[in-house]
Amino acid sequence: MAIKIRLTISKDTHPELEEEVFYFDKAIGEDALIGFSLDEAKQILKQIQRTVVEQQAAAYVQHHRDCPHCGKKQRIKGYHDSQYRTLFGIVTLQSPRFYRCDCDAGASATFSPLSQWLSGEHVAPKLKYLETKWASLMSYGMTADLLRDVLPVGESLNAATVRNHLQAVAQRQDAALGEEQFAFVEGCPRDWGELPRPEGPMTVGIDGGYVRDWSKKKSNFEVIAGKSVPRDGEAKRFGFVQSYDTKPKRRLFELLMSQGMQMNQQVTFLSDGADSVKELQLYLNPQSAHYLDWFHITMRLTVLGQFAKGLVHADEALGSAVQTQLEGAKWYLWHGNVYEALLKIEDCEMDLECAENDYPNLGKFLKRLQEFHIYIENNQALIPNYGERWRYGEAISTAFVESTINQVVAKRFVKKQQMQWTKEGAHFLLQTRTAVLNGELDKQFQKWYPNFRSSGGEALKKAA
Repeated sequence: MAIKIRLTISKDTHPELEEEVFYFDKAIGEDALIGFSLDEAKQILKQIQRTVVEQQAAAYVQHHRDCPHCGKKQRIKGYHDSQYRTLFGIVTLQSPRFYRCDCDAGASATFSPLSQWLSGEHVAPKLKYLETKWASLMSYGMTADLLRDVLPVGESLNAATVRNHLQAVAQRQDAALGEEQFAFVEGCPRDWGELPRPEGPMTVGIDGGYVRDWSKKKSNFEVIAGKSVPRDGEAKRFGFVQSYDTKPKRRLFELLMSQGMQMNQQVTFLSDGADSVKELQLYLNPQSAHYLDWFHITMRLTVLGQFAKGLVHADEALGSAVQTQLEGAKWYLWHGNVYEALLKIEDCEMDLECAENDYPNLGKFLKRLQEFHIYIENNQALIPNYGERWRYGEAISTAFVESTINQVVAKRFVKKQQMQWTKEGAHFLLQTRTAVLNGELDKQFQKWYPNFRSSGGEALKKAA
């Protein structure tokens, strides 16, 4: 059975163009493939795309051949090949260069219409969108393999190409951010009082993770990630490389504003107390409160408790006394009494320093206890009455951020598989990944390309 596929293109001022784009024989036996194979479908799409793009380019060039001022045809200086990457293959176009008309006082003596038409990108927005979306969720190599499997994108599409396109999108995202500022509090208390009543408080959890450094193979660098959760509305994630990003505070401020933050709104920041994180969250909102999250306190107390259990086997009396003191310190911290908690910790330190037994981990225990003492002392201004906040249903922990670190960082950067990253590459990937997880990548492309359309965003967020 012979099958012919012909493409007809109608133009307003020119006769119709009809071109045969595909011809093949289709078997009809019992073992014959029903319908088109994937390879046949890819060939058909590739041929149709090539013809359509060529005709569009020819029409655009013809439209710009005449001088816009006097209507005189502009002379051709020469031709060069220009490639345009699409979802359905790479199309090579013959791009002419025209001499500008004498009446056109342009910036240059010649110009290329197709270069203007392609906006210097030479990549279809939809292809760049799919590359960015899938590369934000899985490796660059797997993204290239996926697109080559289902679309006639061409064999030249590889991991490096996908990475370069994703980073170009991330750079455009960063360029759209305003300038970094020390403080973002706007207006005065009188103005804030006249604002409409906000929907409710917002909770922002911030934490850090580590990924392997490509330049220093045996070391890691820190990645900051977090989640902003309004009372009504969807939570949003953010992330950046602390030692690379030049606009961390602006980034967080814009995210909060996108969720409707007002200057009269209560915002609770929960963090692990690290200096870099504390500086990030200051001066973003006049009604903000900053707390050390309970999760990081209990995590350290749990480690100390394990050491105390081991000490019981070596010296039961001392071990039991230390356990009691640690429980007391935890109880005081839970109720916001930092002074009494520090006294309990100091008592533990004195007991361990004077201890005479054969417990092998005594030195490590004392070192961890001293580090905990310094940690609580440095962050005592951020320790509230956790018990009271918990009874009133207010946030006391960034445990929800731990899942965010896993979702934003661990699943994609795969530290366990020895994946190594540059700071620049990790930062750019974090921008596109959080945009995908927040369901905002579609909106960004629609803003950049007004005719852009996408689908499947909600399904993608659930899959991620």
